[in-house]
Amino acid sequence: MDTPTVRADAAASWDLLTTRAAEEPDPRRRAHLQTVLRHLVVEVAGDLDATMATLVPEPDYRVWGATDHDGPKGQEAVRTMYQASFAKGKNRLEFAIDRVMVDDEAVVTEGVFRHAYRGAALVADGVARDLEPEARYLVEYRALVVWVMTPDSLVMGEDTYKAEPTRLVRRLGPGELPHLGLPN
Repeated sequence: MDTPTVRADAAASWDLLTTRAAEEPDPRRRAHLQTVLRHLVVEVAGDLDATMATLVPEPDYRVWGATDHDGPKGQEAVRTMYQASFAKGKNRLEFAIDRVMVDDEAVVTEGVFRHAYRGAALVADGVARDLEPEARYLVEYRALVVWVMTPDSLVMGEDTYKAEPTRLVRRLGPGELPHLGLPN
């Protein structure tokens, strides 16, 4: 199965996961890490079918912490969530992973998610007020993701613990961070 390529800027943000997958001596745990890595790559690349192929038939997503979302449950709800994410450019992200843990049943990744959104979207989502509607802005938040795995290394679901509300970092200049958000 071919893996799409993503911009080096995005891929560099999850170098720790890539390294752990390459160095993990236990075959089952290595397979878990490789599935999570593949999931990240195909999600960031915007390949819906490949993203769904990393999941069990009825995945269960849960979101905890500084959010009002509880996460989609089941094939159709998860597919719909990813379609909306791709349409908004939310999948074109960095996940600056600074911790990876793995055992026979789960992979845990922790770090900072970074996205770029238009000002109008951030105002509509209540992240900020009085932004230029068409300007692009960098936002980020710290999160921990528990990737619950099957014995054959499919993702049963994601338990995402969002440690803080989405923070507005700054306005982006023209052409800056083109790998984030909707393509220009």
